[in-house]
Amino acid sequence: MNKSIIQLTQDKLEVFHAGQMKDAYRYFGAHTSAGQTSFTLWVPEVIKVSVAYTEPESLTEEIFQMEQHPLDATIWQVQVPRKLTGYAYEYILETPDGEILRKADPYAQASEKRPETKSIVVEASKHTWSKAVLQQKILQNKNHFEKPMAIYELHIGTWKRNAQGDFLNYRELAAELIPYVLEMGFTHIEILPITEHPLDESWGYQTTGYFAPTSRYGTSDDLKYFIAQCAENKIGLILDWIPGHFCVDEHALARFNGNYLYESEIEDRRMNPDWGTLNFDVTKGEVASFLLSSSHYWLEEFKFDGFRMDALICLLFVPNVEERQPNQQGTAFLQKLTNNLKEFHPEVILIAEDAWNYPKVTHDVAKGGIGFHYKWNFGWMRDTLDYMEVQPSKRSEVHGKMNFSLMYQYEERYLLALSHDEVVNGEASLLNKLPGTLDERFLQLRLLLGFWVAHPGKKLLFMGQEFGHFEEWEFKPELDWASLETENHKKMADFTKKLLAFYKTEMAFFELDDHPDGFSWIDADNHRQSVAAFIRRGRMEQDECIVVCNFSDRNYENFQLGVPKYADYEKIFTTSDSDQKLIVDAVDEPSDDLPYSIRMNLPAFTMSIWKQKEWE
Repeated sequence: MNKSIIQLTQDKLEVFHAGQMKDAYRYFGAHTSAGQTSFTLWVPEVIKVSVAYTEPESLTEEIFQMEQHPLDATIWQVQVPRKLTGYAYEYILETPDGEILRKADPYAQASEKRPETKSIVVEASKHTWSKAVLQQKILQNKNHFEKPMAIYELHIGTWKRNAQGDFLNYRELAAELIPYVLEMGFTHIEILPITEHPLDESWGYQTTGYFAPTSRYGTSDDLKYFIAQCAENKIGLILDWIPGHFCVDEHALARFNGNYLYESEIEDRRMNPDWGTLNFDVTKGEVASFLLSSSHYWLEEFKFDGFRMDALICLLFVPNVEERQPNQQGTAFLQKLTNNLKEFHPEVILIAEDAWNYPKVTHDVAKGGIGFHYKWNFGWMRDTLDYMEVQPSKRSEVHGKMNFSLMYQYEERYLLALSHDEVVNGEASLLNKLPGTLDERFLQLRLLLGFWVAHPGKKLLFMGQEFGHFEEWEFKPELDWASLETENHKKMADFTKKLLAFYKTEMAFFELDDHPDGFSWIDADNHRQSVAAFIRRGRMEQDECIVVCNFSDRNYENFQLGVPKYADYEKIFTTSDSDQKLIVDAVDEPSDDLPYSIRMNLPAFTMSIWKQKEWE
C-alpha cells in the first residue's frame, strides 16, 4: 500500500474534514514511490471515479478505476503499479445524474502548458536548499516593522522577454531581474500570481492550480533556483496568492462533482460579477483545509518570504451585498489562516490587499483583528493620485486629498502601493496621469515618488514606473526598455535609484512607520500655495528630518518654514534637477506654531528634505 494512502488515518481524516489540515498536499493528489503511483481525491456525491493518464510518447490513454477509502466514502484512491513521472492525467467522475466530468487534480503539483489542462505527475525535487539560504530566510524579515521595505511588483511574463520574444524562464529571470533590483535599490520583489492559470490576460488572478507553479516559466526546480538566488542576494520574495475566489473554467474546481463543491452553495454569494470568478465556500472544512494547505505548501516547498493576499473583500464581506455586510465565516477563516501561518512560519510577512474600511485588518487575532502585518493603503493611493491628476492651478481646491491619509494612518499598519491596478485598463501610466508638459510630468513624477517615500508606511511600486514608463501596462510583450536610451527616462531611473538609496539610509523614514511619534505636521493646510511640510522621526533625536513638498507650478523664493530647533539645517535630498547642497541657519522667529524658522527657495513641483547639520 502506498505511503500516502496509509497515512490517511482516522485522525488525519477528522483533521481534514474539520478544516484544520495544513499539509493535505502530502496525502491528496498524485504521489510516486517504489515504482508505483498513487492517486487520492476528495469528491463526495459521485458514483464512480477513475483516473486517466496519458503515455507521453504514444499519447495512449489508460484508465484505472478508483475505490472509496475504507474509512471515508468521500475519498477515492487507486494505486497504479507503475511510476508515472511526467505523465499527464485527469479524473473522470460520474455523477448520480449520469453526467461524466473530466477534471484536473485540485492537488496537482504541475500542469500542462495552456491551452492544455491536464495535471502532471511530478518527480521528486532535485533542488537542495543551502544552509545559507535557509538562514537568510529566517533573517530576511527580522524586525521588518522597523526596517526599510521597498517592494518591486512585477508580472514575470511582461517584465522582459528573451531574444525570441518568449517568456523568460525562472532561471533566465534570476539572471536578469536580480541584478536590476539590486541596482535600483528595492528590498523585496512581489510577483503577480504564478499559481497555474489558463489565461495569460488574467495576470494569474484566476487560478486553477493552487499547488502548481505555472508551467509558462519552467519547472518547480527552476522556480526554487530563482528563489534561492533572491535569498543569496538578500532580496525578499513575496507571492501574490488568492484565497477568496477561483477560476470558472470547467476543467478545474468549478462544479467539481457536478454540483457546488468548492464554491458557495448560496446562489447570491457564488459569483463575482466584476471578475467572472467563483467564491470559495470556506464554511466547508475540506475547502478550508485545501486553502490552508496551499498557503503552507508555497512556504514549505518554495520558501517564499511572504504573501500578499488578493481580493479579501470576498471573505471579509458578504459577496454582492451593497451595504458591505461583514462575513463572519470568511473573517473567521482568515483569522485561522493568519494565526496558523504565524505559528508555523513566524518569519513570513502577511500583506492584505485593501479591504475597504474593515477594521483591525493588521491587528492581532487575539485582540479582535484579522492578523495581517500590513494592509495596502488604497485610500492614500487613490487620494494622492486624484490630487496629482488635478491641474496645479486647481490643487488648492482639493488640498485635503493630499493630507487626509494622516487622519487614519495609525489605525492600521499600512503599505503604500502604487500597484499594477493603477496603470491598466485606461488608467494611464503614473507619468501620464500627471498634467502639463512632458518635462513638468517628469518633475511631478519625481515629486510623487518623493512624497511616497517620505509618507509613513512601507512602499510598493509596479514595474516600469521607476523609469517613467510612458504607456500604461497593456499586457504587451515586455516593458519599453528602449525608452531608457532617452534622457528623460534615464534621468528618472537614476532618480529612483538615488531616492531608494536615500530612503534606506535615513532611519526617520522607516523606523517609526507605525507609531505616531514618527510623524508630525509642520503645515498641513497651506492650500493657497499647495505646499505641505512635516517632520519624520526615528528613535534617535538626531535622525529627525523635515520634508517640504511644493505641489504647485510656482517657484517660492525666501519661503519661511517653522522648525523645532535653533540649529543649522542642511538640505540632504531634493527631487529637483539641482543636486546642490545647502545649509541655512534657523532664526529666532516663530512660524507654523514652532519656535524658530528657516527660509529657503522652493522650486515648483519639488520636494526637499532638511536635517540638522552635524558639525565635525
